[in-house]
Amino acid sequence: MLDLAVTRTANAGVLLEMDGTRLLLDGVCEALPPYLGTPAELREVLTKNMPDVLAFTHEHPDHYDPFYAKLYKEKTLRSVFGPESLPFYQLGNGIEMFLRETRHIGRTDIAHVSYTIKGSATVWFMGDASPLSLKKMTDLPRPDVLIVPFAYAITPSAWRMTKETGAWKILLVHMPPKENDLDGIWDMVIETTAGDKALEFLEMQKTVAF
Repeated sequence: MLDLAVTRTANAGVLLEMDGTRLLLDGVCEALPPYLGTPAELREVLTKNMPDVLAFTHEHPDHYDPFYAKLYKEKTLRSVFGPESLPFYQLGNGIEMFLRETRHIGRTDIAHVSYTIKGSATVWFMGDASPLSLKKMTDLPRPDVLIVPFAYAITPSAWRMTKETGAWKILLVHMPPKENDLDGIWDMVIETTAGDKALEFLEMQKTVAF
């Protein structure tokens, strides 16, 4: 069993707890309908007990909350990682973090990075990176857990690239609520992945341990 727990805390964001270190990735945001924001009670918990590491992939409001980032820096006196950060960090407890510049889905004018976290487990966190970015990440260690938005599982070609990473578990985030899914995203993802056991839909505030 890996020393890893993943909790969904925002639209596309998670709290990683690995080897005694807590990393919040795109982990606080406001609602941007139909996509969910961080629940008020969870935001309060994350404010009272700040993570060891705060990082975001890009500055879209469904991935990044500037007010929480400012409060984090004031309370912890630590930096917030983002597109302007250096590409590699030793975080302590044997954890390494790699930042890789990646293209935002459908956009080329937005600064965006993806993260590889390596400790007792290896996690790739893609944010809103285009699925094509996976083809350029083959020099990084194979992920135990890959965390991706719905675009990675919505078409057969994207799902094929996602599976080719060799990830043991694929966690899907950035999904609209089923009752407000006007574009039929849930139906398309379910049809494309056909019950693949590597895939898990990570519901808001749900924790999975590995």
